Amino acid sequence: MQGLGYALSEELLLEDGRVTNLSLGEYKVPTMRDIPPLKTVLLASELGVGPYQIRGIGESPCTPVAPAIANAVADAIGVRIRSLPLTSEKVVKALQARGETA
Repeated sequence: MQGLGYALSEELLLEDGRVTNLSLGEYKVPTMRDIPPLKTVLLASELGVGPYQIRGIGESPCTPVAPAIANAVADAIGVRIRSLPLTSEKVVKALQARGETA
């Protein structure tokens, strides 16, 4: 969910170095309604870096989500959008810059 929010909806608005989002309602943090069904799969492993061979699973999966979505959008529309979040407004502007929409 964090990766999807970072890629598609969460935008910290700044003006003169100050945050201008009035609330988290404007920040658009995704909820359970905004994501596809999840399936958790735990894989047994003898390798780990902590006590009892534990491994972290929290933040690491967030890293590849935004680049994967950005690549999918670029593949679909033929234009690379280089700023996050990847909003519909940015897609329309990119297509207009190529002269493909009215």
